[in-house]
Amino acid sequence: MRRSIIRRLVGYAGLLVIIFSTYTTGCRGTEVNATNARDTVRKGVFSMADLTRQELARRAAKLGSPILAALEKPETVVERMPTRFFSDGGIYRVSTQPPDRPRLYILGAWGTDGIRVLNADPDGFFDLAAQSGLKLTAGNDYVAYVTTFLDATRDFTGGVQVLNNIEESWWLPSPTPEESRKREEVIAKYAKVVEAPKASHDSSSTVIVYCIRDRVLLRLKANVEITGKIQFSEDILETAMPTVMLR
Repeated sequence: MRRSIIRRLVGYAGLLVIIFSTYTTGCRGTEVNATNARDTVRKGVFSMADLTRQELARRAAKLGSPILAALEKPETVVERMPTRFFSDGGIYRVSTQPPDRPRLYILGAWGTDGIRVLNADPDGFFDLAAQSGLKLTAGNDYVAYVTTFLDATRDFTGGVQVLNNIEESWWLPSPTPEESRKREEVIAKYAKVVEAPKASHDSSSTVIVYCIRDRVLLRLKANVEITGKIQFSEDILETAMPTVMLR
């Protein structure tokens, strides 16, 4: 009888040890997860929440037509561009659809009411950056920032084509024999030259971009300042590419 009681007590003690160990492990796991969450907030991973079409329209009331009218049409496509380098701001592409004439409006938004049209407005982009908690730390951040600037500040009907390789150029759809010959010549000449945007070997804040503007093949060197402003220098590689016109 006494042995039976002792065995039961030992069994209960073992069970309590197991329960306590499990509880302790769970608490430690919770502490680690909470720490990671706090680190994530401190590192600025979270950014401005996506704005609804209705919220964009509310802000765009001050802009008037044609942008407000476009936002109020259900067929208009609204997309947010990736801007991991902003902690309190965002950029939105507003694309009109037929029967309207195709237009692409780029809108910058920040804070509770801020909104600005970025098309053909470099200063507007830099103002958005100043209002949006710009944070550039790694080379990839600078690359994304520069290419987003080139895309966001295009005019309303076109813009530069940023290249990852020469073959993805927007070639003429129905080239003449001479234009076809020129295309093959250009591909052979720049196949090992043109590459995706990347940070310079000299500085992570300097970005090298190959692009086409007005049928001119360019090599851009973009120096990003501490304030977020960008200073460009360019080398002309080809003056008459057999591609569609891009403004």
